[in-house]
Amino acid sequence: MRHRLSTLLGGAALIGAAATGPVSATGADHAFFPEHYDAYEHFAAGQGFCVTWAGTFHEVRHGGYRLVAAPGGQQPGELHINGVINGTVELIPDDTSLPTYAGDYREKVNGIVTEFTDDGDVERIGQFRLRTTLHGTDGSSLELRLSGKVTFNANGVATVERDTFTCT
Repeated sequence: MRHRLSTLLGGAALIGAAATGPVSATGADHAFFPEHYDAYEHFAAGQGFCVTWAGTFHEVRHGGYRLVAAPGGQQPGELHINGVINGTVELIPDDTSLPTYAGDYREKVNGIVTEFTDDGDVERIGQFRLRTTLHGTDGSSLELRLSGKVTFNANGVATVERDTFTCT
């Protein structure tokens, strides 16, 4: 469940570069970046989230991100990102005698792209939060919490990259 925040911010940089052209003097420029994702990923024993057994991680995500550029040249080049993603997660064991875990989540993402240069260099910052309970077919449950922050300097180098993952 490696987070795709830096990918989103990279995509926002491309969208924002287009938004840094003539900006309406009457209001902010708005865009919507949809996300639709459905994938399965196999993991070996000891490499899964919260479980020691081998299995398959299945994630389905739907939602999107609202992108807003400041109006009338205010904060030129600045782009705000706010997103909500609804998803489902399944942990499916290779050994069918073990429980399968499944749950829904709602992820919140926000960020600011602060500068676009002629060289394509971008300063940006973003963060995310996700919390879910996965219910096992045997009546057990797992609590997952993910959060993170990423900050890039003007050369596109991550200066802060912090992901927190807990599972109880």
